[in-house]
Amino acid sequence: MIFLTFAKIEAGREREAYLAVAKGEVANLPYVSGVYLTFGKYDIVVIHEAPSLREAVQTAVKLRNVPGVKDTQTMVCMDIKEVFGE
Repeated sequence: MIFLTFAKIEAGREREAYLAVAKGEVANLPYVSGVYLTFGKYDIVVIHEAPSLREAVQTAVKLRNVPGVKDTQTMVCMDIKEVFGE
């Protein structure tokens, strides 16, 4: 399964938090494939793929614990074939 975890950062801490995520423990987790800046409701998105919800939650919790991160939201992404078959 693929997961998108979005993070909202405290005002004025965007650079600090982004660098902590992109160059720190979160980016080096085994299932993380990308860390990106976003513009809009959330400031960062972490793209990660995990074999189960348990591993995905561990990534989201690590992101939530980064100083400056004040809110996260994780979305599960599934291939349409996985849902409806062919």
